[in-house]
Amino acid sequence: MSNVWFISDIHAGHLNQTRWRTGFKDEEEIFNIVKQNYHDLVGKRDTCYFLGDIAFNQMRLWDIASWAGQKKVLIVGNHDTERIPMRDLCNAFDEVHSLLKYKKFWLSHAPLHPDELRGKINVHGHTHHHVIDDPRYVNVCLEQINYRPINLLEIQADLFHRGIKF
Repeated sequence: MSNVWFISDIHAGHLNQTRWRTGFKDEEEIFNIVKQNYHDLVGKRDTCYFLGDIAFNQMRLWDIASWAGQKKVLIVGNHDTERIPMRDLCNAFDEVHSLLKYKKFWLSHAPLHPDELRGKINVHGHTHHHVIDDPRYVNVCLEQINYRPINLLEIQADLFHRGIKF
């Protein structure tokens, strides 16, 4: 059986990320932990949605492109095209989108405006340590998901416990 996973804001190759991700020695330690956690969970038949701000250099992009998973989908974040051309992002991922409707969810990098949710849940990244106090928003930044991908079933179970029905 295949699974669906979500992860956001890896910031692979961002050398100063220990400024806001305390408790780590450097970018390489963070990257190796995220990579190991990813491979502990994501299987070869799984799909993973990367919700933006994935890599800051080509070396890290192509490393992530080689990670497990039958299908890897990128929702482009605000930092993704600062140093990497869109063409390379498209070559590294099976699909690339700016915004994507998936089941009862909007998948985006930054949170959507509440008026634009139209009855759906917004799975997003971007805000790192800030969680929107609204059950219609699910933050999948590394800091919110313990530096490991989060499974669709985990998200659905959490929403159910918060009173959101599917």
